[in-house]
Amino acid sequence: MPTWTSPLPRWLRHPLAGALLLLVLTVGALLVMLRPRPSVKLLMTTETIGASVEGRPLLCHFFGEGPRTVFIMASIHGSEGAGTPLAERLMQWLTEHPQALAGCRVMVMPVANPDGLATEQRFNARGVDLNRNFPADNRQEKERYGPAPLSEPESQALAALIQRTMPDLIIAIHQPLACVDYDGPPPAEAWANRLGKACGLKVEKLGARPGSLGAWFGETLHRPILTLELPPGPVVDPEGLWNRYGPGIVDLIMNPSPVD
Repeated sequence: MPTWTSPLPRWLRHPLAGALLLLVLTVGALLVMLRPRPSVKLLMTTETIGASVEGRPLLCHFFGEGPRTVFIMASIHGSEGAGTPLAERLMQWLTEHPQALAGCRVMVMPVANPDGLATEQRFNARGVDLNRNFPADNRQEKERYGPAPLSEPESQALAALIQRTMPDLIIAIHQPLACVDYDGPPPAEAWANRLGKACGLKVEKLGARPGSLGAWFGETLHRPILTLELPPGPVVDPEGLWNRYGPGIVDLIMNPSPVD
């Protein structure tokens, strides 16, 4: 009778061959997992879109690129400064998570009224309420609202930026009403409900104020805009502020679905 010979190489017939082969495969898999992966390059630019009455620069920061644009702005009222550290912390998060910006451009303006913020005053240096100076259909003629629509350099710069980029969503951060307001067509209400739920804030339809950004962008231009009203008081815990309100903002950036 012919002697049967295993077709396997001699080293594979060794009693420890199976364990050795398993070790080799495991090490190989680990090397693949640990192999450096190509990093996602973040496209980020900063643009000076204008200057305040007193000459302070109006800075807008652009992150990512894509067909969808989200604009977050804060401190159009200088006495409502809590939104500035929140917007700045959002900029840090966007820098650290470029993969979140797939197909989306995010614009962040931490300070829309730098003269007012410097003195903790609601108005700009000429005593005009910038959030009543937009060319909305419901604008009223009052001294504090400015002599004409877009009479102020800050509102001029904001309006020009918005008309040039035409955001799909604006989130304007204010104080001190502790709620989420919205203006404009769907899905503004659904997005407001999502943001309110994420932030633990009630959603209230406060009504578009005369000549406000919400009235102009939401009602005149028919685009969705949310007003994130933070609670009153100064910011004593910036990281706590981010932990409470940041995830809701990020959710609307990453997920444009209107489902609330």
